[in-house]
Amino acid sequence: MAIEDEIINISDIDIGTEILNSDKLLIETSNGTKMIAFKDFVVGPDNISSVRQSQIEGNVEGEADTFYNVVTGFNILNNQTTPGLNTQYDQISGTVELGKFNFNAIANLASVSADIVTNTSAITELRAVLDNLAGVLESTSSSVLNSITLQTSACNCIVTGATGGGRGSRKSIGFTKAELDPATTNPNCTVQLNPFKLTFPGANEGFVDGSRYLIVGNLSIPTATSVDTTIAFYRDKSDGSSEGLFTKVIPKRQRAIVGFHGINSVDIMELVTINLGDSLRATSSTLIQSGKIDIFKIS
Repeated sequence: MAIEDEIINISDIDIGTEILNSDKLLIETSNGTKMIAFKDFVVGPDNISSVRQSQIEGNVEGEADTFYNVVTGFNILNNQTTPGLNTQYDQISGTVELGKFNFNAIANLASVSADIVTNTSAITELRAVLDNLAGVLESTSSSVLNSITLQTSACNCIVTGATGGGRGSRKSIGFTKAELDPATTNPNCTVQLNPFKLTFPGANEGFVDGSRYLIVGNLSIPTATSVDTTIAFYRDKSDGSSEGLFTKVIPKRQRAIVGFHGINSVDIMELVTINLGDSLRATSSTLIQSGKIDIFKIS
């Protein structure tokens, strides 16, 4: 057989589809051509021809400068940073945290999207109502509009010169002057000075049912008393019934204390609820010598 008949072109070798541990590799070494079992074939880092860190274009050797922009409180590397910087986590942590922040923001936005749709619908409905109201006002003559009198819901009152009190029918507290007439804040509100009675408006009289009022003041009695003094405020309802709102007690003082030339008094600061047609009144079990009461709507 001629030697050329023994020559085998590598392209004529069958193509394999896998390599088993028992297979052999043909390698060329400095000591000649050899065979090595595939299971003994080990490729170390020095034998890998892929791109190494040292081959990266512009890789920084030595000192590099980092520059940041602050975005939503996070430090983000900007383009002034030395090119090819081999970054550490602490240098890109701002970017990572900003990504988390954006994710949470989008998740929260998604959770309230239903509320946004609901509110948008409510605003659309409100606009329709306002447009309808505007149409009614435009079609109403100016003379009719001018005849409408707007009234506030407040019924504020200041009374001074407290008097009255005692036993039996004389227990009612009175005042000598109204420094603020409640009719100036609502013409349907009236005050009776002695005995004191503040009457609030009824239905359709510019008053809000369930309004809250603050009662502030001070009431005084003579220095020496043999019994405790009880001062009480009441709310008389439009149906004829009555309800106690609060009481204040001034302890007895049977004789004047040496060197004490004042009078016994009690401070008042109470929040009460007033309904349509209610009236306020007050009583004292001892004679009232002086005092002042302010009554103001707060809600």
